[in-house]
Amino acid sequence: MCEFNLNIFNLLIIASVFIGTTFGLLLILTKRINKKANVLLGLLTFIIVLWNIWILSLDFQVTNYLPNFHLIPLQYSLALGPLLYLYVKKITNFNYRLSQKDILHFFPLVIELIIHFVISRDALINNTIGIETITYLQLMPIVQFLAIVSIVTYCIYALKEIRTYHRWLNKNYSNNDAYSLRWLYRLIIIFAVLWFLWTPYTIIDYALFNFQLGLADYYPIYVLLSIVTIWISAEAFLRPEVILLETNRENNLEKEKPSEEISKKASWLKEQMATNRFYLNSELTLKSLAENLDMHPNILSKVINDGLGKNFSDFINEYRVNTIIEKLHSGHYDHLTLLGLSFECGFNSKTTFNRVFKNIKGVTPLHYKKSIKNDSKHL
Repeated sequence: MCEFNLNIFNLLIIASVFIGTTFGLLLILTKRINKKANVLLGLLTFIIVLWNIWILSLDFQVTNYLPNFHLIPLQYSLALGPLLYLYVKKITNFNYRLSQKDILHFFPLVIELIIHFVISRDALINNTIGIETITYLQLMPIVQFLAIVSIVTYCIYALKEIRTYHRWLNKNYSNNDAYSLRWLYRLIIIFAVLWFLWTPYTIIDYALFNFQLGLADYYPIYVLLSIVTIWISAEAFLRPEVILLETNRENNLEKEKPSEEISKKASWLKEQMATNRFYLNSELTLKSLAENLDMHPNILSKVINDGLGKNFSDFINEYRVNTIIEKLHSGHYDHLTLLGLSFECGFNSKTTFNRVFKNIKGVTPLHYKKSIKNDSKHL
């Protein structure tokens, strides 16, 4: 007969099963522009859900009621890393196409399933459940170690993809906070750290307790991993979808460009910016600026990067900040708030404005405005 000894931890796990299932289904079934990427994240969420069901089945001794329940494969830990990595690859590059080569990432999962069936066979022969077999005690520490290495490694590669994506954003978008994946970057770090913390648990369990620690000893990490996984899924689903029309892969330029020509184009570009004030357009991108200048985006990118030694975001935002400073000093715009002034000069969010201004001037916009007023009093 099943024993339902409820405590705060397994109640949280039960809640995570329902919440995780909900967001997993939403990610997989909802028709959205990023559906292919969302399906990968939805599968990852379901793997955590199945894992939690396995934990609950042990805690509630479900095999007393369903003797063969332990034969159902509910652990797919070696698929977590690849699914997260491919999700990031797809979300940071809309034009990325999953290929047959990507299937190779899931080869270790086949090994994990084979190990499960070996353990199940041993359990059937000895008329017991899987976790009580010698095969389980011998093989599962290896699987756990491989899962930790796999997930942490794939998280590192996922973080690298996001950093590459952010560098591309800075080269192509002036107001890029709306496209930023800093939220995902932070959550992946937390996810990787939690899995890394599994290492001392496994070592202590295997070396000191002969792999006999109870579920209660692992519950804190089970709960935290479930929370972070659902958090990633919820953020991905609830955040507005932002689609970049351009591919975020660098195109190769002709390398042999005379430095004198680049310098001339850079000087011409600054003249055009000063005259036409393109930077006042809050939706300005590298592509739209290139169209206004009747120039190929790749050439414009090279002129900004090599001729001016800046990325596109810094180049445009410096003009915006300098224009704001001019207006603050003029005294003719005191009727406008700093936020209103920033919107008038091309910024489209308070967060971006404050961050960019402080990066360029070393102080916050408010502090700078107060310093102007203090200087005027001393004159």
